[in-house]
This record gives sequence, C-alpha cells and structure tokens, in this order.
Amino acid sequence: MIRLLCVLILAWHVPTGSSDVSQFNVPDAVDSCLKPFASRYKFSGRINPFYLRGDFDADGRADYAVLVTDVRKAERGMVVCLSSTKSATIIGAGVRFNKLTDLSFEAWMVYPKGPVERGVGEGAPPTLRGDAISIVWPERASALVYWDGKEFRWYQQGD
Repeated sequence: MIRLLCVLILAWHVPTGSSDVSQFNVPDAVDSCLKPFASRYKFSGRINPFYLRGDFDADGRADYAVLVTDVRKAERGMVVCLSSTKSATIIGAGVRFNKLTDLSFEAWMVYPKGPVERGVGEGAPPTLRGDAISIVWPERASALVYWDGKEFRWYQQGD
C-alpha cells in the first residue's frame, strides 16, 4: 500500500511534458522569423529543448531551429531561421522534406561542424559548411539536417 501511494505521489508531481511554449521563452529572432507563418504553425514544446542555436549557414552569426506543429494537419517538424536570409525554412510540419511531411523525431541536438561519419546505405558523407541538426528516433534511425549553401539537405546516419 505504501509503495502504491509513493508511486501515485511521484506520478502526480512529475511534469506531463506539456507541448505549450511560453512566448517569453522564444528568442526575438525566432519570433520575428516565424511571424509570417503564425497562423499555420505553433511552437511545440514536445522535446526539451524546443529550440536549438547554432551557426547552420557558417556566417559566424547565430541561427535557430525551433520545433513547430502545423495547426491544420497536426504534422510536426521544425522551422530554421538563418541570420543570413532573415526568412524561415519549414522542414517537415506539412512540408515535404526527404519524402516526409511529419518529422516525429524524439530527440535532436546541434551537430558541430566537422567530420561526418559515413551513414547507413548513403553515399559519401557531406562536408559541413556550418553546424548541422542531428535528429534521432531512438533505437530506430538518425539523420543530419544540414545547409549546403543553397538549401537544407538530409543525410541518413543510421537505421
């Protein structure tokens, strides 16, 4: 009985992983970048952190990737805001990227500029111009999303 009571108390106090993101936690650069798309996309807090900061286009300035959900289709993905373009690039979230429109990955992180190991069944690894975004489906797959100087590309890391 005591064990059950402890489990119930712990479950009550554990955060539920709400997907709501407070506007106060969104960097100004991301907020202004996403403004033109605000009616279609909402920020998603389904993964912590809900945004990444890196130099994805290798211009020496901060760029951001933020988790979003397409409010019409409930498909997940990210918006990348490059400081060099001042515009948003939608990856997933209802927009086709590497044959996917719903990027339901469970973890992500900045992959620092540098050598990339050869992926599973892929060609030669890319040469990264800047940082990349590593997305992971634990125990299933992982990939790098990287900027090639003109557009974002996908490089499969593992299956």
